[in-house]
Amino acid sequence: MTTRFFRTSLLTAIALLAIGASVLVAQRPRNQATATPAPQPSSLKIRYKTTAAGQSSESTTMIKGSRERSEMRMGYGMDIINLTQCDLKRTIQISDKTRKYMVTSMDTDEPTGARGASGGSVSAPATRGGVITYVMTSVDTGERKDMFGFKARHVKTTTSIDSSPDACSQMKQRTETDGWYIDLSFGLNCELGRNPMAAGRSARGGCQDRMHFRHEGTGRMGYPLVETTTMYGPDGNAMFTSTKEVIELSQEPLDAALFDVPAGYTETKNSQELFGMPSMDQLMGQAAKERQSADDDALPATEQAKKPGALRVGVVSINNRTDRQISTESLRERLIGEIEGAGVDAIALNAASAAEAEAEAKAKQCDFILYTDVTALKTSAAKKIGGMFGRVAGVNGVDKTEAKIEYKLFAVGDGSPRLQSAATAKEEGDDVSAGTAVSEEARAVTAEVRRKRRS
Repeated sequence: MTTRFFRTSLLTAIALLAIGASVLVAQRPRNQATATPAPQPSSLKIRYKTTAAGQSSESTTMIKGSRERSEMRMGYGMDIINLTQCDLKRTIQISDKTRKYMVTSMDTDEPTGARGASGGSVSAPATRGGVITYVMTSVDTGERKDMFGFKARHVKTTTSIDSSPDACSQMKQRTETDGWYIDLSFGLNCELGRNPMAAGRSARGGCQDRMHFRHEGTGRMGYPLVETTTMYGPDGNAMFTSTKEVIELSQEPLDAALFDVPAGYTETKNSQELFGMPSMDQLMGQAAKERQSADDDALPATEQAKKPGALRVGVVSINNRTDRQISTESLRERLIGEIEGAGVDAIALNAASAAEAEAEAKAKQCDFILYTDVTALKTSAAKKIGGMFGRVAGVNGVDKTEAKIEYKLFAVGDGSPRLQSAATAKEEGDDVSAGTAVSEEARAVTAEVRRKRRS
């Protein structure tokens, strides 16, 4: 479940990033001819629903003059409130839970890359690479419908990224966007007079590609009221799909106090204190207490009475015979959980030797004893998520681990194993790969125990 959570979180993060980028693009002025713009609203409140990777979240954006307030309710004390104060050239993060806030000044200087180009030194001479071509094709379907008092137009957009064979960064990606857009002009303007493309360029040496941009089609986007984005990888398969939809749009006056720090809140300089997050020592201490509590729950045999007719497997602590550090206790908990999930009773044995395991197994009414060794954890290179989206998301691929475990299942009092085998898996990360192999072990063990029950 942990693996699925991290993968889902990663996809959600990339999806939200892509959607946010589309919103920024939509709000920038375009050179295409448009109808006379409507008067800018003095106040604006927009509530969104975003769905990505099977998860939904809601956020709210409010704008009044040169200030913006955005809210994302995430729960668990991690609700996020951001204020953008263009008039004061600063942003503010607010936590209602801790009644604290953190101020970040907007950088009005030239980007770091630009400064390095003029006065800094590069680590290596730059070499000429190939060409990366970005092509954006937009098509207006001609469909129109009334949404929130506006006439929305239906526009489909495809953005492709392709690199030449001699390019330093080999990229082949495609993004498709299907949305309904309106002309909506905000009063908010935090432009600081910098070249938006310059911020993304650095003065590093090494191989550097040239970028070509081309826009085809006459479809005009704007502010999205409903927008579905699908990103495809180099193999043409969809990497993720996300939808962002406006569920409330109001131009009613907003209280100016919403766009400033609430009275009685105190300033802090770090996010940990802002959100009231525990320190690393506190986290480690809490984890140790939880592990001890789990061990204490497993020890008393009187509290672990076996049901009549049930067969019970005693699971000895997993032995890691490799030179890598993994959480063997978490692996054992997973092994016990999956055995029990298959309808076979399982319990932890804390013995340090075979003789002690026999004695403890009898005391805990076990019918079997299961020994598990992690015998191999070997890294193999995995394909990487390349291109612009991989770099933006901070993901450049994760090497995969080939894990192997060996296990033996003994009947209590029997010197010969009833089952002796091995399981392998290849996943991203040592613990994840070992966990997958343990799941295979659990299936084999429960099958053997069921044969015992039928015989």
